[in-house]
Amino acid sequence: MALTTVDGLSSEPTNRVARRRNQKVHDILNATANVLAERGYHETSLDEIAERLDLTKASLYHYFPSKEALVTACLESVGKLVTERLAETAANRKGSASERLTALIVVQLDSIIREHPQMARLFLQPLDWPEPYRERTKLLRQQHDEVFRTVIREGVANGEFGVIDEAVAVHCLHGAMNYVPVWFRPTRKKDYEEMYMTVAASLLRLFRSTPA
Repeated sequence: MALTTVDGLSSEPTNRVARRRNQKVHDILNATANVLAERGYHETSLDEIAERLDLTKASLYHYFPSKEALVTACLESVGKLVTERLAETAANRKGSASERLTALIVVQLDSIIREHPQMARLFLQPLDWPEPYRERTKLLRQQHDEVFRTVIREGVANGEFGVIDEAVAVHCLHGAMNYVPVWFRPTRKKDYEEMYMTVAASLLRLFRSTPA
């Protein structure tokens, strides 16, 4: 049965329209991320994005007024989705710093391999971003990295992790994770989980003061 508003009108059509629009925006942002990751900013065109979606370029302008607006929305969407997932994991995961850092590594790997495979490429340097995008991607990376840094600092403070150069350790951590999509070739579904835990166990050695 359709829901009704206080004025007696059905809200179902409006909700259905909103869902369709949200799905279309999601599809556009996903296609944009794919093209950006493959081509870089300057070689990305609205024509190619529209072609991949079987849309006209005019249809894209219905949702985003310019290439700049579309790229900005794409970066914000991908960056914030992953960071929010990491932050939620850090806030809700109980246990030691090693256990919490393991959970973050697993989420990050799952994000860049299965959920958002374009992410690693979009936020790596160097890319041919114009200056405003470089600044924005830098800020998004900082927000993302701070989730990891907070857990690492906790581990150092309580003696679970050794005294480390935090910046170098975080760069090594992300460099190793971002390279996994290059070499990982799963053949079974369980290969993902096994790889996540194997990589996490190896990367924790960057931080532990003594072998576990």
